Amino acid sequence: MAAKDSPCRILVMASGFGSNFQALIDAVASGEIPNSKIISLFVNRSKAHAVVRAEKAGEILLGGFCCSSTTLGFLTSPGIPSEYYNLISHGFLPKGEKDEQKVAEARQKYDAALAEKVVAKQPELIVLAGWMHIFSEAFLEPLQKAGILIINLHPWPDEFDGANAIERAFDEFKAGRLTRTGIMAHYVIHEVDKGTPILTEEIKWEGEELDQFKEKMHAREHPLIVNATAKVVGEILARRST
Repeated sequence: MAAKDSPCRILVMASGFGSNFQALIDAVASGEIPNSKIISLFVNRSKAHAVVRAEKAGEILLGGFCCSSTTLGFLTSPGIPSEYYNLISHGFLPKGEKDEQKVAEARQKYDAALAEKVVAKQPELIVLAGWMHIFSEAFLEPLQKAGILIINLHPWPDEFDGANAIERAFDEFKAGRLTRTGIMAHYVIHEVDKGTPILTEEIKWEGEELDQFKEKMHAREHPLIVNATAKVVGEILARRST
């Protein structure tokens, strides 16, 4: 159990560019996410740019010069530790395997092994920031038993569950069947994108093309994931006092 006044331990999982991860780094540094520390980053793609962001998290901007923790250790913190762990590269599934049963079994084994790694880090909260892998119960159950919360960012609840949600919403816009969508931060459960919403925000389509609409959605994601994380962290810290 974490000490009453110690920072909330956050672990982030990402697969790609990591702009939401960067928003979390900045918000923890500024105190917008209160009394917290990002203890680790996990990625499942070898070229995920989020790793670069983790390495640079120990740098500060001082008088126009970027100074790393190696040169100004008394002013900076070290980068965030990161780990690459992949279903295929780490031997759980042969590349090109198509047998559905073998794929399902491999995913279960991978999820169980990943859960063991994650639980060993002793986080209090996991934030999925563009994590492109659907978890099975083999991952979620050990976290639940350990009392670790896990939250995710996704487009509008109950409307476009799963992958390519923005593109699917855009198709509905162009067909005249929809004029708005939105984003939500929610708790992660076994049913994909069906966990209890933490925060939601409606976003209207105003005739933008797909690329412009994607930019609008992603710009709104950053404050939402920060605000949702801050809300959950606040609740975690409050429970320590009871």
